[in-house]
Amino acid sequence: MAEKIYKTRNKLSLQIIVLFFIILFIQIVNGFYAIYDLSPPRIFSVLGYLGIFWIIGDWFIKDSKKRGIEWAFDMGFFIYLSWPVFLPFYLFKTRGFKNAVIICLSFIALYFGVYFLSYYIFYNINL
Repeated sequence: MAEKIYKTRNKLSLQIIVLFFIILFIQIVNGFYAIYDLSPPRIFSVLGYLGIFWIIGDWFIKDSKKRGIEWAFDMGFFIYLSWPVFLPFYLFKTRGFKNAVIICLSFIALYFGVYFLSYYIFYNINL
């Protein structure tokens, strides 16, 4: 089974591209609201994080089917509760150490980088 996991070609899926744009949009809006020392509307925060969770779940389902990984009985609830630990573990197991580190660091850089960049841009426009 380990051979099947590593033999599949890694390419950007539609879910990863959509996740990129969701995070980009959420962090630009959060940076804009941070200028005025406000938090975004609750519905925006709820829908944003539901969108992130939905797209990660969809990616996980399709990726695990493509790699032939069996699911537990209630994997969706398990992912919901433990995604900060489980998702990196899954990446390390299926992608190898080097690729998993690159993926994790790139999404951390995207998450914080877009926020601080949009904060900086909106702050300078606001002056």
